[in-house]
Amino acid sequence: MALCSCTNTDYQKVIPANATVVVKADMKSISEKADFKDSKYKQMLDESLGAVVKGKDMDAVKAYIDDPMKMGIDLSMPLYFFLAGEETVGLTMKVGDEDDVKEFLQLLNKQGMASKPQEKDGQMCGTLLDDIYYSYDKNTFLLLASLKSSGTSATSRMARELMTLKEDDSFISTDAFDRMNDEEQDMVCYTNLNVLPKDMMDGWKVLLPENISANDIDFISSLDFEDGAASLKLRVCGKTDEAKKAIEEEGKNFGNIKGKFVERASDDMILWLGVNMKGEWLMKQMKKSRNFKEVLFMMERVVDIEQMINAVDGDVAVEYPMSGLGFVGKPAYKMYAEVKNTDFLADVDDWMTTSKEYGMTYREVGKNKYVAEMDGETFTWGVEDNVLYSFRGQMASPSKGTNPLDAYKNDIQNSRFFIFVNLEKLPLEQLGRSADMPIGDALNSLKAIMLKSADVDELTLTVALKDKNE
Repeated sequence: MALCSCTNTDYQKVIPANATVVVKADMKSISEKADFKDSKYKQMLDESLGAVVKGKDMDAVKAYIDDPMKMGIDLSMPLYFFLAGEETVGLTMKVGDEDDVKEFLQLLNKQGMASKPQEKDGQMCGTLLDDIYYSYDKNTFLLLASLKSSGTSATSRMARELMTLKEDDSFISTDAFDRMNDEEQDMVCYTNLNVLPKDMMDGWKVLLPENISANDIDFISSLDFEDGAASLKLRVCGKTDEAKKAIEEEGKNFGNIKGKFVERASDDMILWLGVNMKGEWLMKQMKKSRNFKEVLFMMERVVDIEQMINAVDGDVAVEYPMSGLGFVGKPAYKMYAEVKNTDFLADVDDWMTTSKEYGMTYREVGKNKYVAEMDGETFTWGVEDNVLYSFRGQMASPSKGTNPLDAYKNDIQNSRFFIFVNLEKLPLEQLGRSADMPIGDALNSLKAIMLKSADVDELTLTVALKDKNE
């Protein structure tokens, strides 16, 4: 048993401990769920082989496609993709039969896609498509390529070095590897916040406490295909005690959504966002961003937006109807928020006076209900029963038929944050996509997208299909 355990993990050991991205893929589970053998994509692949395969090897190539295990790779074990540094990407797989691997490479060599394996440092080495280096032995098949240069001997040397990596220098010795193995979904990904592009990093930095750096935060994400839906789950992990404590403290600013505004969703709703939060926390985060500070400065001329946001405490819901996304008519939205006080109403008379200086018409149309008009646009807001509401354009009435959110009430009330995109309302033609085009066909098969957070350190994205059997 000890020997078996060792050989089953040797192929994982080639991943360096400083890998910035690692993806584990359970190809056996994915292929079974996708039923690739009987799919239209398999037929498309078979039809395209004629333009790629030379000579009389067509039957041999199709045999590998029909049964990838014949390549000598044990697909009952997960595949691991990884990014080492900023420019080297790798793929490691468990070898099932070394002789079968050699035979497969010989076929690729015959087709001009690979070089013949050469023994170096006790490993069999070569290239695929000139720029991808491979090394393999009886346990491990490793592919390595540089993202910034091609044909470098450094990448070839690195591939051979990784094949002999010690466990202490490997990713398998890290806490991140253990966290990845705690997830049993079809695909699991590890990355660090530092890997994000600079523009995305700046957005995340706004949410980080001052004593926490990007390097202190890891992400473990997982992708699973089940029951006509694909679910992507993201978990935020602190690498230090300070980071873990900071994540826990941030969670205190959010609660489970009570669902108070679910019933107010309208029939033509295409996007709905719900959250349960403290407005004081939101304002603190907004002030960390220069762009948001500029927006707040502009709004303060006609409304004390800071006092309004600070009053928020509880459920918040924002809805965009079909017209709200600009496909039909003028953009519109509606928003509801529970507030702990209405102190900001004391300054409304002053706002109505100062707004005239900026070309805005402000008038009271009911008890604690106001309409603002500027440049042909109309905004209505007010307070009723400790609920702050606001809408732009004509506010659609609540759904009289089947509420689009009815099927997701339990999910909403078990979440701190929830976004629902009603893809059945999406006008494909107006998006410039035709149903007979691949992307239009794909969108046409989708029912909805949900993004939810059951806890402050967890985020799940689910894409639901109209037909669960697709």
